[in-house]
Amino acid sequence: MKLSQTLAKLLLIPAFAMMALPVAAQTSSPASHAIVLEDVSPVDFATTLSKLKQQFNTDGWNIVAEIDLGARLAKKNVIIPGGLVILELTSGKYAVPLLKNDETRYISALMPCSVSVYGMSDGRVMVSRMNAGMTVGMMEPRVGEAMKKSAAQLDESIARALSSR
Repeated sequence: MKLSQTLAKLLLIPAFAMMALPVAAQTSSPASHAIVLEDVSPVDFATTLSKLKQQFNTDGWNIVAEIDLGARLAKKNVIIPGGLVILELTSGKYAVPLLKNDETRYISALMPCSVSVYGMSDGRVMVSRMNAGMTVGMMEPRVGEAMKKSAAQLDESIARALSSR
């Protein structure tokens, strides 16, 4: 086989792989939101929100904003069952060292962390956030390591809040 034919075939492999991606995304189940992690709360919306805020405070997170998107949507006649609130969180433990450095300050575009609490039509209450662990490999090592630790701490805080009685 000629070198040009071999190269042409090698170039087709990534093209076929890329064509398969949309098909894979279309056939995935609704629960497989790779970029977003979702948990079902065992309690009602108000209790979930209260427990999360209390746990975040206990675990050293700073809630810099609480956005009641459900109330805003209701003004436009869009009703979210139970509600929809987004908590914006920061952790100085992980953010400050990155923000102090010119070379890593770009990560501020991904701050603060958002945790969304929302109701579903079937009565479930969901807690979601970005799957930061999925993006770690795309970052330089010191940023990736901070994101990995921060994401793990956030996941632990959410798990503790949802398991507390």
